[in-house]
Amino acid sequence: MAEAILADALARLGVAARVRSAGTHAVPGPPSPGATVALRARALDCSGHRSRRLRPEDVQSADLVLGMTRAHVAAARAAAPDRSDRVFLAGELARLGAVVGPRRPDEPAADWVARVARCRPDPCVPARPEDEVPDPAGGSDEVYRATAERLAGDLGRVARLLGGARD
Repeated sequence: MAEAILADALARLGVAARVRSAGTHAVPGPPSPGATVALRARALDCSGHRSRRLRPEDVQSADLVLGMTRAHVAAARAAAPDRSDRVFLAGELARLGAVVGPRRPDEPAADWVARVARCRPDPCVPARPEDEVPDPAGGSDEVYRATAERLAGDLGRVARLLGGARD
């Protein structure tokens, strides 16, 4: 869900970005019915999506890696420890990005992400519990819709900050 929501938010702002998702425990296959329903309610189509497992090279090559839970962040950091400054919870990046301010027009996204990473109180601690978005896997359609709503808020703020707008 996060991939579709973030890609849509960035596209609406005219921010060119390649957005891909991978899970820490993903089983290859199509989106869950709950995710499909929740995204359809937001006029987003995920029918072409296929789940895949996060690989170290995914973290190595990314300017930014977003997780939903602190366990996801810990797994991404463990996959590429030298790139841990690029790994955030979506809510954490939205919160800290608002403090740092939006990306400047001439600033590469990776540089903005690095600026945000430097304002973490403790780079070894993966954010705050309230920055997490609980994984809806196995939940009802309502749980998936609530998760999509939360992701849309956090990722919308991230998209606006990446696009150079104050949140």
